[in-house]
Amino acid sequence: MRALVLIFSFLLAACGADISDGGAGVRVVSTSLCADAYVLAAVPDANIAALSWQSGDAVSTAPQSWRAKPKAWDDGEALLALKPTLVVFGPGEGMRAKPVLDQQGIKYVNLAWGEDFQVLVQNQTMLANAVHKPVPPTVNFKRTSTGRVKTLYLSAAGATAGPGTYVDAVIVAAGGLNIITTLGWHRPDAEILVGLKPDLIVTSFFKDGYTSVNGAGLHNKVLQDKIKSTPHINVPGKLWPCAGPGLYEARDIIADAIGGLK
Repeated sequence: MRALVLIFSFLLAACGADISDGGAGVRVVSTSLCADAYVLAAVPDANIAALSWQSGDAVSTAPQSWRAKPKAWDDGEALLALKPTLVVFGPGEGMRAKPVLDQQGIKYVNLAWGEDFQVLVQNQTMLANAVHKPVPPTVNFKRTSTGRVKTLYLSAAGATAGPGTYVDAVIVAAGGLNIITTLGWHRPDAEILVGLKPDLIVTSFFKDGYTSVNGAGLHNKVLQDKIKSTPHINVPGKLWPCAGPGLYEARDIIADAIGGLK
């Protein structure tokens, strides 16, 4: 009888147990803040063995009940101690830990980094396949009309984002027109930001970001006055530390704010 149990356990490990109903013995571990967001959205709590070392931070999507639970990071020995059946690495992680996991026959996946909704769908599909769950339905993230509401993104650090960033992708999907036209992420001088004339300012990481002495968005009075004198909406930082599942909610928050201006 014991031999049959061992054979059955081996087969489950080899082909991947189905956790759509909280399958026993499945233990998923996440090693990064970005991976946490995907795991929490796709895996039942009963099958999460540990979230990342960042899961106790203000920008984490982990509920309060997870703050005191085991933490994981990109280290082979530390991961083995958690007895995972699947490790979910963030983008670029796992170089040190993967050889150790390979030796023990432990499965892992790497999230892809990206700056749009396409990578979100790609990562969700990969993780769903890894845990043998149905792939989430694709949400329509394309705007249906040309955005006319000039929108400025401003983080607590005084940074903003132009085309080619997931913030821009969310603004566009919400029906806005990003007032920043320079590609990529930027931290312009406050005077430049104050000179812009957006219809809406989207703030983020002001209340739930990392403390920084260079937080121009928090400490610059002129920028603060700019925000107060312009229609604005806050997107919680935990929704988009990366292009993760929170982008859908961020889009809805901005879309509602844009709708309220009309």
